[in-house]
Amino acid sequence: MFRRYIDRMKTVIRFIGHESFSPRLALRFLTPVHAMTASIFLFAASSILVSICAAADDTAQTAGQAFSFAVTADPRAEGPSWRNALREIRDMTVNPEPAFSPPSWVVLAGDMDPARMRFADYTSVFSDPLSRPPLVPVVGNHDTGLGDFTFIRDFMIPAVPGAVRREPDSCDYYFDFRNVRMIVVDAFTKSGKEGVIYDSGRRWVEGVIRSTPASIEHVFLTFHEPAFPRGHHVTDSFNADPGQRNAFWRMLLSSGRVRAVFVGHTHFYSRMRVRDPESTAANNIAVFPNDEGGIYQVDAGAAGHGITNTFVRVQVDGKRVSIRAYAAATGDGKPFAEFDRWQLPDSDGGEKTK
Repeated sequence: MFRRYIDRMKTVIRFIGHESFSPRLALRFLTPVHAMTASIFLFAASSILVSICAAADDTAQTAGQAFSFAVTADPRAEGPSWRNALREIRDMTVNPEPAFSPPSWVVLAGDMDPARMRFADYTSVFSDPLSRPPLVPVVGNHDTGLGDFTFIRDFMIPAVPGAVRREPDSCDYYFDFRNVRMIVVDAFTKSGKEGVIYDSGRRWVEGVIRSTPASIEHVFLTFHEPAFPRGHHVTDSFNADPGQRNAFWRMLLSSGRVRAVFVGHTHFYSRMRVRDPESTAANNIAVFPNDEGGIYQVDAGAAGHGITNTFVRVQVDGKRVSIRAYAAATGDGKPFAEFDRWQLPDSDGGEKTK
């Protein structure tokens, strides 16, 4: 039965490249396979094709052409707010000058729970599989149940173009896109426990950073629980083990390659730049340090399961990296507004903040 299904999928993959391709027709072809499973495999197949096309396109483009990605977190059971955020990410109704490019991928920094439903929301909002940006999943503390975890591991991560896993069954992985390397850390299984990244995870991340080619100008990380939480979970995030947290942050700093770390978990948007992880400011929940020479931690808040619906966009234009944050009231159909923007400090002659 599984072999027959794979044979059908091979036909669909060939069909995707045909000028008469229609996702709806392809799904009808796969019947009686369950619609959810069919759409998942179609998403994976189309992602492969998009990756091939993007790679070919990149060879004809200059490295300085701008692209963007979005960072979301913690939708959980709040489907209406999550879908509202996704529509804004797709439609870019709030995009003041200088305008950002459409997203090349969307990070979901943990706590999808239930992962299948939030993934189905994503494929519904981004309904065209050939223009749909990859959804980049991060394991959160509410994603460790067997159903959610295996779905992320076995269906979502394989659909990320160019993903290189730590191990074949790992949810730690990285991928390169033009001049960016994105490193995704699962702080709940192989690389850590309960949101704390331990020695093995730190060594893996360090190795991935060291292996980054010179053509990569920006290295970003994403994991679920913040190193320096604000708002909520202020004592039980990555900082629950200060020794491991401090060693990890100092490793990032010593690499000289990491530009920013994107997290979730607190359902509270924040940003700070930390150089000394043991400093009073970094560990004071009322302070948001801006240390020269530090690395940014950006908490995307919650695109769903929070008091406010928030997400972040990142624009990369050669050496310049610009970041903006957006917020709306929770619920469906609520308008978004930009409420924060800045550039990474060595992108264009110093930090610029709105």
